[in-house]
Amino acid sequence: MIAISEIFASITGLEYAFSKAPTNMRSLVMSFFLFMSAISAAIGQAFNPLSADPLLVWNYGSMAVISFIGGVCFYWMYRGLDKAEDHLNTLRAGTVHGMKPDPVVVGSAVHPEH
Repeated sequence: MIAISEIFASITGLEYAFSKAPTNMRSLVMSFFLFMSAISAAIGQAFNPLSADPLLVWNYGSMAVISFIGGVCFYWMYRGLDKAEDHLNTLRAGTVHGMKPDPVVVGSAVHPEH
């Protein structure tokens, strides 16, 4: 059951990160998503010593409290995202203004790139 939910969450998160990011930032946004998944796996590993309790009360109780707080924070931060859905679907590649292109070295002469 946990593996199926992990598959659904990962695929949905990766698709959302890829489709909503600007074209030239997709790999960066997806790497942040995967980094957050790694942090959540590390937190899960940190709570493994609580599994020694035969009733697992502290393990499930602490995970329930942390999940509830995280869910409330997530909802609070992203509650208006549905209103911006159409705009996020049409993001183009971003540009950095004010930067000069690197010169191209041809032979012994340096030519600015146009």
